[in-house]
Amino acid sequence: MNKNEDIAWVTRCALFDDRRAFACLVDKYQVRLKRFFLNLTGGDPVLSDDLAQETFIKVYYNLRSYKGLSSFSTWIYRVAYNVFYDELRKSREWEDASVDEAANLLEQPPERVDRNIDISRALFILRPEERTAITLFFVEDLAVAKIAEIMSISEGTVKSHLFRAKQKLGEYLKKNGYE
Repeated sequence: MNKNEDIAWVTRCALFDDRRAFACLVDKYQVRLKRFFLNLTGGDPVLSDDLAQETFIKVYYNLRSYKGLSSFSTWIYRVAYNVFYDELRKSREWEDASVDEAANLLEQPPERVDRNIDISRALFILRPEERTAITLFFVEDLAVAKIAEIMSISEGTVKSHLFRAKQKLGEYLKKNGYE
């Protein structure tokens, strides 16, 4: 699905309340948004699913406010970014992993579990803005200009967040035996 198809689906949703068109948008962006939230929440699959669902609810009810000034993907990531920070403001503390999550970890090879835990911990040493920038840049493979638009900050600030995040991650991982 390219950008023109996104616009076609959005138009059908906004003008004709076409739920099948909205389902196509959900199918296209669901995995991306869940991955985005998994990286921001330290790998919490339940919270990530909840945040993705909340994002799609907000997108559905606010589709008419999409002006087309940026790509739809930029707009939906902006909505997701706002949903995440709303959740962050609501609960400043992250709960420890549940028993189910611990059981899932035990099913993986020990070296993979250790690496995943180290990466999650490394991401959580970052400030939320740095974590968002690094996730959008490296995981979602978005350009600095697009990240700036999503986060409503300048490109220079995005570059600064990326630089500081890479420094902090490098130091953390080096201390923990990674090269």
